[in-house]
Amino acid sequence: MSETSDVVLIGAGHNGLVCGSYLARAGLSVTVLESSHSPGGCIYTEDQPSGNRLELGAYEHGGIRGSGVADDLELESKYGLVFHERDEFLFAPCDDGTGLPFWNSLDRTVEALAELLGREEAERYRRFSKWSTAAMGVLGQTENGPPPSLRSLASIADLTLGAEGARLMQSLFAPATAVTEAALEDDRLRGPLDHWAAHSQQPPQAPGTGAGALFLAASHGSPASRPAGGSRGTVDALVRCLEDAGGKLLVDAPVESVETSASGRATAVIAAGERFEATKAVVSAIDARRLFLGLMDESQLPDSLLAEVRRIHFSQHNVSELKVDAVIEQVPRVNGPDGMEKAFMLSANTGRDIARAFSSLGIGQLPERPPVMIAFPSTLESGWAPEGQGVVWLSTFVPWTPEKGQWDQDLLEEASDLTWRTAEKALGWEMTAVEKRMTGPLEWVERHGNPGANPNHIEMSIDQLLAMRPSVNLSGYETPIEGLFLTGAGTHPGGGITGMPGRNAAGVILEKLGLTTRRRGAKLRAQAAMMKDALKATRELRKNA
Repeated sequence: MSETSDVVLIGAGHNGLVCGSYLARAGLSVTVLESSHSPGGCIYTEDQPSGNRLELGAYEHGGIRGSGVADDLELESKYGLVFHERDEFLFAPCDDGTGLPFWNSLDRTVEALAELLGREEAERYRRFSKWSTAAMGVLGQTENGPPPSLRSLASIADLTLGAEGARLMQSLFAPATAVTEAALEDDRLRGPLDHWAAHSQQPPQAPGTGAGALFLAASHGSPASRPAGGSRGTVDALVRCLEDAGGKLLVDAPVESVETSASGRATAVIAAGERFEATKAVVSAIDARRLFLGLMDESQLPDSLLAEVRRIHFSQHNVSELKVDAVIEQVPRVNGPDGMEKAFMLSANTGRDIARAFSSLGIGQLPERPPVMIAFPSTLESGWAPEGQGVVWLSTFVPWTPEKGQWDQDLLEEASDLTWRTAEKALGWEMTAVEKRMTGPLEWVERHGNPGANPNHIEMSIDQLLAMRPSVNLSGYETPIEGLFLTGAGTHPGGGITGMPGRNAAGVILEKLGLTTRRRGAKLRAQAAMMKDALKATRELRKNA
């Protein structure tokens, strides 16, 4: 049996759905193939047989709003996506009973930090936040469209920011720990900044993680956003958008191979025993290693391409993820201002603790004090658990390859128990589980297939960012194979719930197919906007240097 579409897209993670939606809305017939029983990939909300609901995957979704993708695709105005907005965007509970609150308002945050850590440290954070906001404003200009090279980025920074441009580039190459240690003195305050940098599954002491430390401090000024009904609200809206434009989604359709013609053009995808012909393009939203080394006939690929793909790495630091989700008898009363139980929580304890944790992970050991992410989705709406009870969302880092050799049920339970106890100590509250679900590295691979269970597909290391993501000759969403394109977290600008890799890839595909062009006027307006932002940033950078 064979079906024919203009575009066949592999993988229904959110970037695959975003890319497919843009293409379908441009008039192309699109078929999206997903191996799992449901779309979304790392976005994974599940109803339990008990009637309770657990949030197994990604939690915060403000990025897809901030990127403009939600507005472009009318996800809120037309396709039913509703966000809960919070001014309490982060809470950092520490083992000594200190709880550091972060609000949308920088001033409010600084005043709270002053009471807890002293006025001098709070003002250091204010200066660091303002500098970070200006720096990230410049970096944000690089995320739309094909990525710039490091050389191009350095030239832009030098041209627009002068001496502060050099400081920005230094921060990008630096370890997050070096950036935060230079800016702040209290290790409890450095903890959540270093923890945020480690979202990329890179040790905060690794070179190239400095931008991650800037990211959290630059987050003031807009409320945190989480989809109503759970993270699947984003996925459901994207599916409605895709299908409304005439696109088709097929689940339980694992891809077996990608066919190429005698001339070397990608022509079809074999999935679930059926052939899906692509008359214009095949788009892969899974990582490049799985695509080229697992789904294609290597004898028909250039040796240079195969060698380049084999150099792409996904777990050099031996880091993977573990989730523990549970219905609990009662939501804890956190040691912080009223309302902070609704916030997303990062508990690294201190910067030193998270650095030690990643050192343990590197040799395959569970950390003595793992960094834990905590949230209580049931505080934002009902329907997650019976009245009076709540739901807790826990996530931490674990070794991909354990010192003991492999993951089994005993190690999964040991790691889950450690995560649970660590969260209880940080919160100062004993949680009683009514129903619990554990999702370890092997369970994640079963869900989305990413090597190393890496939600970013491949490592977000400095050698695999910008015009080197996923590799030098694959970084522009095109591949050397005619008609074959890439998208997903393994392409620029990387992981996170932003939809930018999907939108960027769609733009390249449409231009390649001659269905759209970027007019000179639009390009000039974009350049002018970048210069305006850069000049504004320069003033802020110098003011807060």
